[in-house]
Amino acid sequence: MVGLDLGTSKVAVVIAEADEYGQLNVDGVGEVPAEGLRKGVVVNIEKTVHAIQTAMVAAERMAGVRGESVLVSLAGPHVTSQNSRGVIAVSRPNREIIDEDVERVVDASRAISVPSDRQVIHVLPRTFTVDGQEGVKDAIGMTGHRLEVETHIVTGSQTAVQNVIKCVHQAGFDVEDVVSQGLASGDGVLSSNEIDLGVCLIDIGAGTTDVVVYNEGSALHYAVLPIGGNHVTNDIAIGLRTTLLEAETLKLNYGHTLPDVIPSEERIDIRQVGGDRLQPTPRRFLAEIIGPRMREIFQLAREEVRRSGYDGLLPAGVVVTGGGARLMGTTDAAQAVFDSAVRLGLPMGIGGLADRVAGPSHSAVVGLVKWGARLAPPSLNGRSHNHAPVLAGAYQRTVRWLRDFF
Repeated sequence: MVGLDLGTSKVAVVIAEADEYGQLNVDGVGEVPAEGLRKGVVVNIEKTVHAIQTAMVAAERMAGVRGESVLVSLAGPHVTSQNSRGVIAVSRPNREIIDEDVERVVDASRAISVPSDRQVIHVLPRTFTVDGQEGVKDAIGMTGHRLEVETHIVTGSQTAVQNVIKCVHQAGFDVEDVVSQGLASGDGVLSSNEIDLGVCLIDIGAGTTDVVVYNEGSALHYAVLPIGGNHVTNDIAIGLRTTLLEAETLKLNYGHTLPDVIPSEERIDIRQVGGDRLQPTPRRFLAEIIGPRMREIFQLAREEVRRSGYDGLLPAGVVVTGGGARLMGTTDAAQAVFDSAVRLGLPMGIGGLADRVAGPSHSAVVGLVKWGARLAPPSLNGRSHNHAPVLAGAYQRTVRWLRDFF
C-alpha cells in the first residue's frame, strides 16, 4: 500500500506492506514541503506534481520498491457530510442476504440531492436493519425480507477531486482511492474501542481543521473548518512583527497555548522584520497570541459536535492530532473548551520504520495505508467482505467523467 497525503504545508508518502500475520509494516517514507496547495486544495498543478514526484522518489529509495498506485487524501473546506438511509426487498427465494444485496441497499442510500458541481466521495455503511432488527453490523448471511441501511455520505467539490487525481496521474501514478483527510486520520490514530464508545477527532492541519464525530463503530458527522496552524503562525508574525519563518520556529520551539503556565520573567530572543539585532521579549507574550486562536479552533470544533447531537455523549472524549497538535499545551486548551478527557493522537498499529512516522503530523498518511489494507482483507471461509467498489466510487466516477469529457 502507498499512502499520499497532500497537505497545505507538506506532501508525505508512506509505503507499507502487510506480513503473513496481518501486521502492517512501514518500508519507506518521503516528505517534502508543499507549495502548490492552499487550505488543502490544489492551486498550482505543476508545483504539486513536482512535490508528489520528489516525495515518492524518497519513499521508493527507502523501501527499495516502485510505487504504482496510491491512496490519496482529499482535504479542504469543500468537504461536507450527511447521513442517509436506504431500503430494499430481498427477492431471493431463500431470503438469504448476500454481497449483492448489501451493495444494492448502500446504492439506494445514495439517492440524495447533490449539486451538479459536487460529487459523492464516500458512502460508509453505519448499521443495517433486517426485518426491523436494528444494530446489525454485518448483514451478509442473515435471512430476511426487508434490508435497511444507515449510511454516512461524504461529498466534495468535483473540481477539487479532479485536480487531485490529475496531479497524481501527471506525476506518473494511478489512484487506487480518494480518502477524505479526516477519515484517514481517524484510521491512523483511533482505537476500535474509542470508535465504538464515541469520540471526537480533531485533526489540526496547516490550512484546515477536520472534525469527525464517531459513535457505535463508525463516523456520523464530518466537518472541515477553514482555519489551522498557519493562522496561528500569521498571528505571531503580526503580533511580534517578525517573518513567517521566524514565527513558525518560535511557535514550535517556545509556543504554548496557556500563558499562565509561563513564568513572567522568562524571555525569548526575536529577530524582527528589517532588524539585525535580536529583541528580548517575554515568552508569555507569545502564549497570549497563540492561546486565543487555539481556543477559537476548539470552540468551532465543539460547535460541530453540538451540531451532531452528541455533545457530552462521547465517553472516549476528544483526540487531537495533525501538525497543529505539536504545539505545547494543545491538549490542555482542548480540555478547557470541551470539559472532557483529551489525548494526543499518534499513529498506532504499525511496525517496520514506525519511528519515522510517529508524530501527529503523520496521522493521515499512516491512516491511508491502513485504509488500503482494510479495503482488501483476506477472504474468510472462502467469502470476501471487500466493499471496495462501494467505498471507492468517487475515483471511478471521476475517471469515467474525464474519459467522457476528453
